[in-house]
Amino acid sequence: MDRKQVRDLLLDAADSSYKEFNDRITNCDTAPSVGVRVPEIRRIGKEIARGRWREFLEEIEALENSLSEKASSGQMGLSCPPLLQEEHMLQGIVIGAAKMEKQERISHLDRWIPGILSWADCDSCVSGFKFMKKEQPFWFDYNCRWLAGGREFEVRFALTCLMDYFINDDYIDRVLEIFAEPCSQPAFGELPYYIRMAQAWALSVCFVKYREKTLSLFEKQTLDPWVQNKAIRKCRESCRVTAEDKEMLKTLKL
Repeated sequence: MDRKQVRDLLLDAADSSYKEFNDRITNCDTAPSVGVRVPEIRRIGKEIARGRWREFLEEIEALENSLSEKASSGQMGLSCPPLLQEEHMLQGIVIGAAKMEKQERISHLDRWIPGILSWADCDSCVSGFKFMKKEQPFWFDYNCRWLAGGREFEVRFALTCLMDYFINDDYIDRVLEIFAEPCSQPAFGELPYYIRMAQAWALSVCFVKYREKTLSLFEKQTLDPWVQNKAIRKCRESCRVTAEDKEMLKTLKL
C-alpha cells in the first residue's frame, strides 16, 4: 500500500470535531493532523502490516529524509508535502505489527524514534511493540540507549517501553533505578513535562506490581517532589490499590 492510498484512507476517516479535541490534548505543533481516532489508525496499520508494508515504510522514511534535508537547507516552503501526525503514528504501528527480522525492525525503529511527535504518537505505538517480550536482555539495552541523549520523546519512548514490558521479576530493581532518575546527564535543567509524566506513571505501575520495593523508594523521599506527588496521585486513582494504601500514600507526599 503506497502513501497516497494510505492518505486516502486517513482522509476518509477524518473527523474535524475530533481533530480539534485531539490537537488540544496532544499539543503537537510540529506536524499537521486530520483528526483520525487511534482505533481507526490501528486498524489501518494492521491492514498495511498484512500487505506491502515495506513499500509504505520506505516511502514514509524517504519523505522524512527529504523533509529533514529541506529543513536544514531552509527550503521547507518548496513543494514539500507535510508528514501528518497520523502517518507517523501509522509508521510506528506498522513497525510493531509487521513480521520482520530483528535487525530490520531495529533499522526502522532507529528512523522512527527520533521523529516521535507527541506523547500520543509514542504511547499508542509502544503498546503494540509486543516483540519486546522476547529477547528481553537485548531490548532492555536497546531501550536504555535512548535515555542517554536526554531528548524528550526519545526518553519517554524508553520509559514507556520499560514500563510496558520490563516491570517483572528479572528487571524490577533495574527499572526502579531508571524510573527514579531517567536521565543521568540531561541536556536541560528540569526534566521536561512528558518525561516526568512517564516517570510518575511508571512508578505507579511499579507500586501496583511490586508494592514493597516501590514503597521503599517513596519512603526515601529522594525523588523529584513533583514526580513523587504525581506518582502517588496516580496510585491513589488506581482501583488496584487498597483503600488503606491510598490513605498511607497521602502521608508520603512531598
